[in-house]
Amino acid sequence: MPTIEKIILKMQRQPNGIRFQEIVKVLEYNGYKIKKKTRNIT
Repeated sequence: MPTIEKIILKMQRQPNGIRFQEIVKVLEYNGYKIKKKTRNIT
């Protein structure tokens, strides 16, 4: 499991190769909270 520092280095070197879960992990480490989006289907 990559550490936050390794993910950030990967973001700097290879910005097109980042997965969404890696972005979420870095954001949550920095204090952000990710909300689940719900869809209203009628």
